[in-house]
Order: sequence, then structure tokens, then C-alpha cells
Amino acid sequence: MTDKKTSKSSTKYSSKPTVDWDLRKLQLSLDKGKPAAIYVLYGEELFLLDQALEALKKKVLSEGLSDFNYDSFMAPETTVAQVRDAVETLPMMSDRRLVIYKNVDALKDEAWAALEPIIERPIDTATLVIVATKIDKRKKMIKKLHENSIFVELKKPFENQVASWVDYIAYLHGLKFTPEAVGVIQQLVGTSLSEIQNEIKKIQQYMGADKKTVDVEDVLKVVSRARIESVFNLTDALGRRDRAEALVCLARLLEQGQNEIGILSLIYRQVRILSAIYEGKKLGLSGPRLSEKVGVPEFFLRQYLEQARAWDRDKITSTIRALHETDKALKSSPVSSHIWLENFIVRTC
Repeated sequence: MTDKKTSKSSTKYSSKPTVDWDLRKLQLSLDKGKPAAIYVLYGEELFLLDQALEALKKKVLSEGLSDFNYDSFMAPETTVAQVRDAVETLPMMSDRRLVIYKNVDALKDEAWAALEPIIERPIDTATLVIVATKIDKRKKMIKKLHENSIFVELKKPFENQVASWVDYIAYLHGLKFTPEAVGVIQQLVGTSLSEIQNEIKKIQQYMGADKKTVDVEDVLKVVSRARIESVFNLTDALGRRDRAEALVCLARLLEQGQNEIGILSLIYRQVRILSAIYEGKKLGLSGPRLSEKVGVPEFFLRQYLEQARAWDRDKITSTIRALHETDKALKSSPVSSHIWLENFIVRTC
């Protein structure tokens, strides 16, 4: 018969922060002290989620029999009763168990209510990690959860932060990128850290055991340029108001597996760069100075300069406005996502 803990902690986690943590804050906390009873990890960046879970596993399961003190569940396939049972089970030859409950975005209100006892009075001998893509903090149970747990937001980095993440991911794989190579991989892959990691893994395999410094040529030999070229073609068609070609480019991006929100973000990045070129040229910048202002490696600058000829300030402003409206519609409307993208192209062209 499985032993159960009969007494629960009657106090809230004493170091409960007033603001949500990021990955680095979580890592520093785990390095310095004991893990909390409940963590809520939320956000869309899978690389950061993997890093957070790895840090928690390393801390909680560092001693004792890890196989007997670790459970990972997925909602809604696993019932809340099963999760509670795992949390309340005493650890074997260890101070603490680790229980991970993923995909809680799918939980109904009644399921959250069933979790209430271990949320209100967290178990001393377990760390429960609740994982979601999005969290609605307006809900009563989420507010209560926020009072008794550590919330860690794993959001996608801003574009000006990606270069540092490329360096960090490369370090994790025993590589060092030249500054030019960092710019090229960011240009080709975008801001998704998970996709950047996948490409760096490929580069690591290509480099072999001897070479550790990655240059531009190494990146170009390994990383596919198909997606960025498709986005280039799409924004080129938008600039020329070629509706038919733009729709073909959109279909090509979808065939490559790019989701609708991702396509919008790629288009927005392209248009933002074209806007920066427009402003830079007004200031009389060119060459390396323009490249630095725009945030694009000189390797790619000529292509953007050619494309920028088809874009003026009014076109850039109206396109960015349409992108924001389409993004809002994609995230809130039940209408099929590709319909909104096609509507965006019709409006923009």
C-alpha cells in the first residue's frame, strides 16, 4: 500500500515574489536554496520550458531514488485525482518528490477546483510543477494559485535579446559563434529559441569533434534558407501589391510547416527592417552604419535595400497596422487562421 502524507503545510511559501520570475531568476533561486512546493511555468518558448524543467529535475531529484520520486502527467488525459495522489505520496529515500502536470490550458473549472486542497495547503514533501502555454490570471483559482506558488514566465525573447541566446545555446553545445555567424543564424532562423537550438545541433554534428568556432560559411552550409527566402518573396510581393504571388508565397510557408502566428511575426520582422532602412537612409546612413542601425548583417543588407525601393512610409504604416489587427484576430476569433492571413494579403495588396 502506498504511504500518504497526512499533514500539509499550513503556511504559504515564505519567499513568494510579487512579480513573476523569468528562467534566470528560477535558476538562481534553485542554486541558492530549497525548491518551492508549487511552480507554474507558462509561455510559448519550448526551449526555455525545457531549461526550467531540467533545472527543477536537477534540484529536486539530485538525491535519493529519482525513478521512484518523479511523475510527469499530461492534461486532460490524466485526472486531477491521479495528480493529487502522486503529490501526496511520500518520497522514497528522499526529502521530496517531483510531479509535473503539463497542458493545463485544457483543464476545466471543476478540475481546477479539485486541485484546490493541495493549492491552498501545499504538500511539504513534493514539488508540483504546473505547465501551461497561457494563464488567465483573472480566474479565481489562478489568483489563489498565484498566492501559494512561484509563477515563471517563459516568454519569447525580444529580437535584440536573441544574439545573447544564440551564444548561450552554442555554449551548451560546446561551440562558439563569431559575431557574424550569430547575425546570420538569427536572420535565417528568426527568434524561436527552440528552432535555433535545433539548427545549432545540426551545426554541431556537421562540425565534428575538432572544430569549435562557427563562422558564417558553416552556418550557410547547414541552415536551410528556404523559409527566409519565402518570407522575402512574400514581403516583396506585398511591396509590389502582387496579390496572386503573395498568396502563393503564403501557401508555400504553410507547406513548410510554419504556423500562422509565426508567419505574421516573420512578416512583421521584415517590415520592421524595411522601416529601419527607410529611416536610416533619411539620415544618410549606408554600409556598416546602416547595417548596425537596422540590425541586419551586411551579408543580407543588399537584398533588403533592393526590396525597400517598393516600400514607402505610408505602405509600411498601413502594413504594420494590418499586421496588428490580423494578430489580434488570429488569437481571438474562431475563424480558420488561414482565412485571416489571406484577408491580410487582400487588404495589404
